[in-house]
Amino acid sequence: MIERMNSRKRDLVKNIDKPLVAGVLMLIVFAIALTAGVSIFYLGEDIAGGVEELTRDPDGPVGVCGIFMLIFGAGLLIGGICAIKKVYWGIALLASILGIFTIGPYYLGSILSIAALLLLMLSRDEFTRKGRSFSFSPGTAKNRWHR
Repeated sequence: MIERMNSRKRDLVKNIDKPLVAGVLMLIVFAIALTAGVSIFYLGEDIAGGVEELTRDPDGPVGVCGIFMLIFGAGLLIGGICAIKKVYWGIALLASILGIFTIGPYYLGSILSIAALLLLMLSRDEFTRKGRSFSFSPGTAKNRWHR
C-alpha cells in the first residue's frame, strides 16, 4: 500500500508541467515587480525612510531603482509568456535570472524567481523554437539551420 502511494506521488511529480509552473511563477513575480517598481518610483520617499535628499525627484537613485524594477518586470512578462508557450528557453531563463533582482516584500520575488529558474533548468528539453530548428551534425564542424 505504501509503495503504491509512493509510486503515485512519483507519477504526479513526473506529470507536472514544469514550464507552465515556471511561467506562472514568473508572471506572479511580474506583478510583484510592477507593484514594487511603481511604488518605489512614486512613493520613494516613504520607502527610503523619509530621506528627502535621495527622493526629491524621480531621477534620483531611488527613482532609478524603481525604473529598473519596471524594466525587469517587463522582462519577466516576456519570459513568463515564453515559458508557458514552451518556446525560447534562453529568454525564459534570462527573465527568471532578472527576476531574482526584483526583491519584493520579504524577498518573495527573489524566492519565486529562483524556483522558476530551477524548474526551467530541469525542463530544457520540453522547449522548442518557433520558425527554425537547430541541429548539429556530429560528423561535421558546421551548424545547419533547417526550415
